[in-house]
Amino acid sequence: MRIYGFFSTVVLSFALFLPGLHAAAPRVAVVANSYDNVEKWLDLCRVPYRSIGYAELDDPAVYGRFDAIFFPSGMEPPPETNINILSRGTSIQGVTLKQGHYSLDRKKLARNLRAFIEGGGSAYFSGFSWDILHEACGGFDFFNAFPYIGSAGPVELSPLGDLRCFVSSSVIPVNMAFAGWVAARSIAGADILATARFETPRGGREGPMIARLRKKRGEAYFTSYYAGEAGNQVMRFVVLRVAHRNILDWLEETAGRWDQSPGVTVVDMLLPGETSRRYALPLERGCNTVFLGGPGGHFQADVYRGEEIVASRQSWERVTAVDVRVGEGGTYGLRVYPAENGRAIAFAVSVKHGPRVFPYFKRAMLGFLFVSVIAALILINRFINPRKYSGRAR
Repeated sequence: MRIYGFFSTVVLSFALFLPGLHAAAPRVAVVANSYDNVEKWLDLCRVPYRSIGYAELDDPAVYGRFDAIFFPSGMEPPPETNINILSRGTSIQGVTLKQGHYSLDRKKLARNLRAFIEGGGSAYFSGFSWDILHEACGGFDFFNAFPYIGSAGPVELSPLGDLRCFVSSSVIPVNMAFAGWVAARSIAGADILATARFETPRGGREGPMIARLRKKRGEAYFTSYYAGEAGNQVMRFVVLRVAHRNILDWLEETAGRWDQSPGVTVVDMLLPGETSRRYALPLERGCNTVFLGGPGGHFQADVYRGEEIVASRQSWERVTAVDVRVGEGGTYGLRVYPAENGRAIAFAVSVKHGPRVFPYFKRAMLGFLFVSVIAALILINRFINPRKYSGRAR
């Protein structure tokens, strides 16, 4: 039975191997733009970034220097800023391109961007930059085949999934400040994080407002709504998810070992004046686990329903795991409190459903099943061919 012991050792070693946790500071770039002041939120969240010009996107090497790139609305310079007009009075004598004018190869840009996302990068797109994301990843479909039909005025967003958890509300009232904003009918292959009903010149329509597209190891976020005012939970959610995606990956490295079913996830941090953060967690009947952590910080997690605390834990470990058993599935509250060294440090939350037995339980069981089948075949072969294993004949 030596072979059985050998395979068992290999399977156990693989199942119990725990890779080290790490999360380096993200390398973030923002493409210079005219309409979306996303830099304000990066500054507020203490995310260091480098501003790059639109022309730099033509260089494939640029994408290898960053973990996250923001492609805000209004990146491409308007055509009128790139021309010289020679006139005498009201008579135009000539029109020429300004020195330094450039035009990107859009197919090359799409290839570079897709490779960046599929290789593990995260990207942000807002408003008029939708076409760059569409050329790289596809999926956008519009009413009457025209993107720019959204009317100005108040709109109520209906958050879903991770965004619903983040804002702890079923409605987000926003104001679309200008007409002609990008209103999609659908985004194929995307996780829709918010929908809305809105007005257009052709009447009321309904479609996705915020979406996430996952491509192999990376992901991209698109939002039709973007605004720089303080207190904007949509911008806070999207900016932190893109800039600090590595922290969520870092946490999932631990949470994923237990082979539980995935639930909602959060990336956040305490901003100036805040003492805690609150989220709405959908939990399933039975066993659930809330994983919480941020490199360099420690946190306390309280899970409650109404005024009753269901579970609470403060840990000085890098990752806090709170096991929660509930008799009824539904929406529960989670409040995160930082220790002194946890303030102004980004953290992540990952909710998993199902019991925790031991790391890589399902894979270990499959491994043991495989070993058992091999051992059974060897025993059957010995039983059928006893002479082959009987040793030297006398």
